[in-house]
Amino acid sequence: MAEPIEEGIFREIDDELRQEQFAKLWKRYGRIFVVGAVLVVTTVAGYKAWESYDISNRGQQGERFAASLRLAQDGNGEAALDALNIFNSEAGAGYQMLSGFNAAALMADQGDDGGAIAAYDKLAGDSSLQSVYRDLAVLLGAISRLNNGEDSAALTDRLTPLSASENPWQHSARELMAVVAQQAGDKAKARELFKALSEDATAPQGIRQRAGEMLAALAE
Repeated sequence: MAEPIEEGIFREIDDELRQEQFAKLWKRYGRIFVVGAVLVVTTVAGYKAWESYDISNRGQQGERFAASLRLAQDGNGEAALDALNIFNSEAGAGYQMLSGFNAAALMADQGDDGGAIAAYDKLAGDSSLQSVYRDLAVLLGAISRLNNGEDSAALTDRLTPLSASENPWQHSARELMAVVAQQAGDKAKARELFKALSEDATAPQGIRQRAGEMLAALAE
Protein backbone atom coordinates (compact mmCIF):
# COMPACT_ATOMS: atom_id res chain seq x y z
CA MET A 1 0.00 0.00 0.00
CA ALA A 2 1.36 3.41 -0.96
CA GLU A 3 2.42 5.75 1.82
CA PRO A 4 -0.13 8.56 2.37
CA ILE A 5 1.08 11.87 0.95
CA GLU A 6 0.85 13.55 4.35
CA GLU A 7 3.06 10.91 5.99
CA GLY A 8 5.60 11.19 3.20
CA ILE A 9 5.78 14.96 3.61
CA PHE A 10 6.17 14.72 7.37
CA ARG A 11 8.88 12.08 6.95
CA GLU A 12 10.78 14.38 4.57
CA ILE A 13 10.44 17.28 7.01
CA ASP A 14 11.66 15.09 9.87
CA ASP A 15 14.66 13.94 7.82
CA GLU A 16 15.50 17.54 6.95
CA LEU A 17 15.29 18.56 10.60
CA ARG A 18 17.60 15.72 11.60
CA GLN A 19 20.03 16.71 8.86
CA GLU A 20 19.92 20.31 10.07
CA GLN A 21 20.48 19.20 13.67
CA PHE A 22 23.43 17.05 12.63
CA ALA A 23 24.91 19.90 10.57
CA LYS A 24 24.63 22.27 13.52
CA LEU A 25 26.31 19.75 15.81
CA TRP A 26 29.18 19.21 13.38
CA LYS A 27 29.58 22.95 12.82
CA ARG A 28 29.90 23.41 16.57
CA TYR A 29 32.00 20.35 17.34
CA GLY A 30 34.20 20.51 14.24
CA ARG A 31 35.75 23.73 15.51
CA ILE A 32 36.18 22.27 19.01
CA PHE A 33 37.86 19.25 17.41
CA VAL A 34 40.44 21.40 15.59
CA VAL A 35 41.09 23.83 18.42
CA GLY A 36 41.50 20.99 20.92
CA ALA A 37 43.94 19.11 18.71
CA VAL A 38 46.04 22.20 18.03
CA LEU A 39 46.05 22.98 21.74
CA VAL A 40 47.54 19.53 22.40
CA VAL A 41 50.27 20.23 19.87
CA THR A 42 50.93 23.68 21.29
CA THR A 43 51.23 22.33 24.82
CA VAL A 44 53.37 19.26 24.12
CA ALA A 45 55.51 20.59 21.30
CA GLY A 46 55.85 23.93 23.03
CA TYR A 47 57.45 22.20 25.98
CA LYS A 48 59.83 20.33 23.67
CA ALA A 49 60.69 23.54 21.87
CA TRP A 50 61.40 25.14 25.24
CA GLU A 51 63.75 22.30 26.13
CA SER A 52 65.65 22.43 22.86
CA TYR A 53 66.81 26.06 22.84
CA ASP A 54 69.14 28.11 24.98
CA ILE A 55 67.81 30.72 27.39
CA SER A 56 68.14 33.61 24.92
CA ASN A 57 66.29 31.85 22.10
CA ARG A 58 63.59 30.56 24.43
CA GLY A 59 62.58 34.06 25.38
CA GLN A 60 62.79 35.57 21.91
CA GLN A 61 60.97 32.84 20.02
CA GLY A 62 58.40 32.26 22.73
CA GLU A 63 57.51 35.95 22.80
CA ARG A 64 57.17 36.15 19.02
CA PHE A 65 54.99 33.05 18.90
CA ALA A 66 52.76 34.29 21.72
CA ALA A 67 52.43 37.69 20.04
CA SER A 68 51.24 36.00 16.84
CA LEU A 69 48.60 34.06 18.73
CA ARG A 70 47.43 37.21 20.53
CA LEU A 71 46.76 38.84 17.17
CA ALA A 72 44.47 35.94 16.27
CA GLN A 73 42.73 36.07 19.65
CA ASP A 74 42.11 39.79 19.15
CA GLY A 75 40.42 39.13 15.82
CA ASN A 76 43.31 40.21 13.60
CA GLY A 77 43.39 37.01 11.59
CA GLU A 78 45.26 38.27 8.54
CA ALA A 79 47.94 39.96 10.64
CA ALA A 80 48.26 36.83 12.77
CA LEU A 81 48.68 34.65 9.70
CA ASP A 82 51.34 36.96 8.27
CA ALA A 83 53.18 36.97 11.59
CA LEU A 84 53.03 33.18 11.87
CA ASN A 85 54.34 32.70 8.34
CA ILE A 86 57.25 35.07 8.89
CA PHE A 87 57.99 33.45 12.23
CA ASN A 88 57.83 29.99 10.63
CA SER A 89 60.56 30.90 8.15
CA GLU A 90 62.91 32.02 10.92
CA ALA A 91 62.11 29.79 13.91
CA GLY A 92 63.75 26.61 15.10
CA ALA A 93 62.23 23.21 14.36
CA GLY A 94 59.90 23.03 17.36
CA TYR A 95 58.39 26.44 16.82
CA GLN A 96 58.19 25.83 13.07
CA MET A 97 55.82 22.98 13.76
CA LEU A 98 53.82 25.03 16.25
CA SER A 99 53.44 27.94 13.88
CA GLY A 100 52.59 25.57 11.02
CA PHE A 101 49.72 23.93 12.88
CA ASN A 102 48.36 27.23 14.15
CA ALA A 103 48.61 28.89 10.73
CA ALA A 104 46.75 25.97 9.15
CA ALA A 105 44.03 26.12 11.81
CA LEU A 106 43.72 29.88 11.31
CA MET A 107 43.29 29.47 7.55
CA ALA A 108 40.64 26.83 8.12
CA ASP A 109 38.84 29.11 10.57
CA GLN A 110 38.87 31.88 7.95
CA GLY A 111 37.33 29.56 5.37
CA ASP A 112 40.52 29.11 3.34
CA ASP A 113 40.26 25.34 3.11
CA GLY A 114 42.68 25.16 0.19
CA GLY A 115 45.36 27.00 2.13
CA ALA A 116 44.73 24.88 5.21
CA ILE A 117 44.97 21.67 3.19
CA ALA A 118 48.30 22.74 1.71
CA ALA A 119 49.64 23.66 5.15
CA TYR A 120 48.53 20.38 6.73
CA ASP A 121 49.94 18.41 3.79
CA LYS A 122 53.30 20.11 4.30
CA LEU A 123 53.29 19.07 7.96
CA ALA A 124 52.12 15.53 7.15
CA GLY A 125 54.97 15.14 4.67
CA ASP A 126 57.68 16.47 6.97
CA SER A 127 59.82 13.44 7.79
CA SER A 128 61.58 15.35 10.57
CA LEU A 129 58.39 15.35 12.65
CA GLN A 130 57.35 12.47 14.89
CA SER A 131 54.63 10.27 13.41
CA VAL A 132 52.10 11.40 16.01
CA TYR A 133 52.29 14.95 14.64
CA ARG A 134 52.32 13.88 10.99
CA ASP A 135 49.22 11.77 11.63
CA LEU A 136 47.54 14.71 13.35
CA ALA A 137 48.21 16.82 10.27
CA VAL A 138 46.54 14.15 8.12
CA LEU A 139 43.56 14.11 10.48
CA LEU A 140 43.10 17.88 10.57
CA GLY A 141 43.71 18.12 6.84
CA ALA A 142 40.88 15.65 6.33
CA ILE A 143 38.49 18.05 8.08
CA SER A 144 39.43 20.81 5.64
CA ARG A 145 39.09 18.35 2.77
CA LEU A 146 35.64 17.38 4.02
CA ASN A 147 34.61 21.04 4.17
CA ASN A 148 36.08 21.48 0.69
CA GLY A 149 33.90 18.71 -0.73
CA GLU A 150 36.51 15.99 -1.29
CA ASP A 151 35.22 12.57 -2.32
CA SER A 152 34.10 10.51 0.67
CA ALA A 153 35.92 7.37 -0.48
CA ALA A 154 39.20 9.27 -0.74
CA LEU A 155 38.68 10.75 2.71
CA THR A 156 37.93 7.35 4.20
CA ASP A 157 41.12 5.98 2.63
CA ARG A 158 43.11 8.79 4.26
CA LEU A 159 41.56 8.21 7.66
CA THR A 160 41.53 4.40 7.79
CA PRO A 161 45.23 4.00 8.76
CA LEU A 162 44.69 6.47 11.62
CA SER A 163 41.76 4.44 12.96
CA ALA A 164 44.00 1.45 13.79
CA SER A 165 43.95 0.46 17.45
CA GLU A 166 47.60 1.35 18.01
CA ASN A 167 47.24 4.90 16.64
CA PRO A 168 46.88 7.65 19.29
CA TRP A 169 44.33 9.45 17.07
CA GLN A 170 42.21 6.33 16.48
CA HIS A 171 39.05 7.63 18.16
CA SER A 172 39.21 11.02 16.47
CA ALA A 173 39.75 9.31 13.11
CA ARG A 174 36.71 7.06 13.63
CA GLU A 175 34.64 10.06 14.67
CA LEU A 176 35.56 11.86 11.48
CA MET A 177 34.95 8.72 9.41
CA ALA A 178 31.42 8.65 10.84
CA VAL A 179 30.88 12.27 9.78
CA VAL A 180 32.20 11.45 6.30
CA ALA A 181 29.81 8.48 6.04
CA GLN A 182 26.85 10.59 7.11
CA GLN A 183 27.62 13.36 4.65
CA ALA A 184 27.99 10.75 1.91
CA GLY A 185 24.48 9.53 2.68
CA ASP A 186 25.52 6.28 4.37
CA LYS A 187 23.54 6.80 7.57
CA ALA A 188 23.77 3.15 8.57
CA LYS A 189 27.57 3.28 8.58
CA ALA A 190 27.55 6.61 10.40
CA ARG A 191 25.24 5.25 13.10
CA GLU A 192 27.39 2.12 13.43
CA LEU A 193 30.55 4.17 13.98
CA PHE A 194 28.96 6.69 16.32
CA LYS A 195 27.34 3.90 18.36
CA ALA A 196 30.66 2.08 18.72
CA LEU A 197 32.37 5.29 19.83
CA SER A 198 29.64 6.19 22.30
CA GLU A 199 30.08 2.77 23.94
CA ASP A 200 33.89 2.64 23.77
CA ALA A 201 35.24 2.91 27.31
CA THR A 202 38.73 3.65 25.96
CA ALA A 203 37.57 6.71 24.01
CA PRO A 204 37.95 10.17 25.58
CA GLN A 205 34.82 11.35 27.34
CA GLY A 206 34.37 14.28 24.95
CA ILE A 207 34.35 11.99 21.93
CA ARG A 208 31.91 9.58 23.58
CA GLN A 209 29.60 12.47 24.41
CA ARG A 210 29.74 13.92 20.89
CA ALA A 211 29.16 10.47 19.38
CA GLY A 212 26.07 10.04 21.55
CA GLU A 213 24.68 13.39 20.43
CA MET A 214 25.42 12.67 16.78
CA LEU A 215 23.81 9.24 17.12
CA ALA A 216 20.68 10.81 18.59
CA ALA A 217 20.54 13.26 15.68
CA LEU A 218 20.68 10.34 13.25
CA ALA A 219 18.14 8.17 15.08
CA GLU A 220 15.69 6.41 12.79
